Amino acid sequence: MKKRRAAKKASPLLSVLIVVFFLLVFLGSRYLSSQPAPAPAESAGLSAADSSLEVHFLDIGQGDSALLFCGEKAMLIDGGKVKNNQKLISRLKELNVTHLDAVICSHPDEDHCGGLAAVLAGTETDAFYCSVDSWHTKAFSDVVKYADEQGVCVTIPSPGDIFSFGGASVEFLGPVQDYGDDPNEGSLVARVRYGETSVLFTGDMGFEAEDDMLSANVDVSATVLKVAHHGSAGSSSSEFLKAVNPQYAVISVGADNDYGHPTEATLNRLAALNIPVYRTDLLGEIVASSDGKTVTITWETETAAREEPSQTADHYEYVGNASSKVVHLATCGKLPGENNRVYFETLEEAVAAGYRKHASCLGN
Repeated sequence: MKKRRAAKKASPLLSVLIVVFFLLVFLGSRYLSSQPAPAPAESAGLSAADSSLEVHFLDIGQGDSALLFCGEKAMLIDGGKVKNNQKLISRLKELNVTHLDAVICSHPDEDHCGGLAAVLAGTETDAFYCSVDSWHTKAFSDVVKYADEQGVCVTIPSPGDIFSFGGASVEFLGPVQDYGDDPNEGSLVARVRYGETSVLFTGDMGFEAEDDMLSANVDVSATVLKVAHHGSAGSSSSEFLKAVNPQYAVISVGADNDYGHPTEATLNRLAALNIPVYRTDLLGEIVASSDGKTVTITWETETAAREEPSQTADHYEYVGNASSKVVHLATCGKLPGENNRVYFETLEEAVAAGYRKHASCLGN
């Protein structure tokens, strides 16, 4: 019968190695637990490259246009009137915008879509969203024409559709009903969400569309509200404002406009809810900046009675007739009246905006 050997004692070296192993595990866990927490942007799921959202509510007169940046991404929501398209183009150049990841046209009214034709004619665009894909005006037809020339189709989004915009997301909330031939009530309603903050764009929607959204239990809450229809009396009901519950409201409107916008009724409803209001007719370009946690509002100027830079034929090579859509040399003897003029730096810009050459001074 074989005898069982007695178990050998562990060597001193093995004992030392075991002690060292457990010591390293203990110290490593202490080191990891002492590391600083991620930066706020990272903790909110935002990368360092997308650590801010900027919304520029552009000063383009009686109309709407907002330019958004998130990281390396750029997006334009509405484009103001045709006659102010050069102001829009100039601002895009000043901000070094050579490519747009998306363009949103809330609805086909000329004071929202007019300037988009010139933008699409000269700026590469990845996607184009609108409440309709055709309309009975030349202004909107030109917009679709230049989108088509880029190979970009008009997308009519549905409520609940979402797309990414850098570290932000864009969700379409409305319209929730078909309003037929009423472009205002049929405006696209979009919320741009960035971290814990958001901006709500409402086009020219009125009481009816607002009520329908509330009846459908749509969450319209936002940090910043772009007030609908330039502050008209038929938009921004008290119930809708309470549902949005914004920290700030922005009204895009032209100085001394013919519509009386923003109306006293709408301003009173905003004031009753203690919502601070920022207006482009009083402050110029307004910028809402978000770090994902808070929003800061800045603006171009605090001068209440701002004057538009004078535009004369002395500073431009080409002058367009806003009514006939004919462009002339600035030296032409048949220029339109001052109130009917649109100025262009180049002939290409005029053609892109839908103008045809005056036969006498520019030939065919």
